[in-house]
Amino acid sequence: MKIRIVLAVVAIGLILGAAFIFWRSSHAPKRKIVVVKKAIPEKEAARKRKFTAIQKNYNNPKVAIVIDDFGYNMNNIEKLFAVNRPVTFSILPNLPYSKRVASLASSKGYDIILHLPLESKDLAAPAEMGTIKTGMDEREVLALLEKEIASVPGLHGVSNHQGSKATEDKRTMSIILSDLKKRGLYFFDSLVTDKSVCHETAAQSKVPYAKRDIFLDNENNADYIEKQMLSLRKAAFKYGSVIAVCHDRKNTIAVLNKMMPELASEGIRFVYLSEMVK
Repeated sequence: MKIRIVLAVVAIGLILGAAFIFWRSSHAPKRKIVVVKKAIPEKEAARKRKFTAIQKNYNNPKVAIVIDDFGYNMNNIEKLFAVNRPVTFSILPNLPYSKRVASLASSKGYDIILHLPLESKDLAAPAEMGTIKTGMDEREVLALLEKEIASVPGLHGVSNHQGSKATEDKRTMSIILSDLKKRGLYFFDSLVTDKSVCHETAAQSKVPYAKRDIFLDNENNADYIEKQMLSLRKAAFKYGSVIAVCHDRKNTIAVLNKMMPELASEGIRFVYLSEMVK
């Protein structure tokens, strides 16, 4: 008899407990399921907004990117090849890796030019070995030019490294450009001074010529370089063609790797410098 009473009490307790749980769950506030969207970094969002904020006068503008100062090492070569877009290698002469970089890049079909050291107005600027100076006579200039061209096999043209003084000097540039004419090479003016005489001298010497429109990495940080790439994009769609200069640096190559495919997807055609000279 006692056992039956105990069992009855337990059964009643279980029934009451179950009823309470059911009542509480039916009256509890329902929780909303919140799907958290992956946040887009503000810098990335800002760049994407800017990508749609310009007027496009040309559907498929041409852009040539010239990368200066190769020859010191091979550190960024493979990363640059991974970009898999046309870029022009501008190689300093007579450095430990000048010939190696030229041969490797040329074997893969890239444009090669000599980055010719020329005299700067800035006396504090470190001068490369073999820099051509305005006080040299014609024989000295041609001897240095011969040696430096020989150190970069497979080149298509020549650009100036520094040279704010030399590129303002018509005598010096006439000697250099007349020799380039004989060799069938073009001249690319890095335009380090607004008083450059290279354009008119090239025209007189009948040397194919082009000039720099924008520097991409005057500051060696990724944010600055990205902003310059956006400026390049705007100029390309406005004018139809742009030539940019940058340098063989880790940050620069990383930004090119990231942004060149993005710009190409908008219709920008990356070309070699040879396609831009006139």
